[in-house]
Amino acid sequence: MARQRLKERGVNRVAMLVYGGGAVLLAPWIVVLALSQKQSTDGYHLRLSSLGMSVFIVAGLVRTAITGRRQSPDVVLPASLAATFLFISGWFTTITAKHGPLAVALAYDVFVKLPTIVLALWLALRMARDRGAHHCVPAWMPAAFVAATVVLVPWFVTVLVLIPRTHELHNLRLFWTGLDVFELVSMAATAWYLYRRSPFVAVSATVAAALLFSDAWFNVVTTVHVAHRAALVMALVEVPLAIYSVVIAGREVRSWSATHRPPGRS
Repeated sequence: MARQRLKERGVNRVAMLVYGGGAVLLAPWIVVLALSQKQSTDGYHLRLSSLGMSVFIVAGLVRTAITGRRQSPDVVLPASLAATFLFISGWFTTITAKHGPLAVALAYDVFVKLPTIVLALWLALRMARDRGAHHCVPAWMPAAFVAATVVLVPWFVTVLVLIPRTHELHNLRLFWTGLDVFELVSMAATAWYLYRRSPFVAVSATVAAALLFSDAWFNVVTTVHVAHRAALVMALVEVPLAIYSVVIAGREVRSWSATHRPPGRS
């Protein structure tokens, strides 16, 4: 038992260094990006980028419904992923559009996406707060995620059909700087929760994973030539760190089983 505790402390220290160091290194990069990023440029393969985000969102929502119905503490991961992917998808389409969202898009953002984001994060935070206690998931919640999926899928298909393959993207300075700020906050929060040994690290680490992967996804898919090669180099850092974040989150969730282990079991 003592050896296991020492191992867990060692893992926590390494993770704190990774996230704390990442947040510190990201701060000056945000300043450089804000000063050097172009306001507008052509975005390529926009249909592919939209398709990918749609698949990530639907997979996260469906997985949340399934694990939620099972009352599994693992619901923290897909719920946090789905909420973050939904947010970043809306952030990208809203910020980079020249004239802003149309009335229908705004209606989907306000009446479907935003409530789903809030519901998913609320579920993830509640499960983390109670460390995976049984019956944390209300009986109606899986049906709510299924309903959100059913409503969102036609919208995703419509966007995929209407969006051009190549189109000028606007306000890129705000989009990329904002995304990096979100990453910095999530990594700093993860380092803090690791330091406090808080169960909320399962949520913050998963959010960080989704942000890092989204950054790599949009950067790689929507660029060509020199910018594409630079994006691939960045992805070699972002994707492994995203995977590491999921591992840290999963490790935290698995630790909750000991808290709620039935009496008499070792």
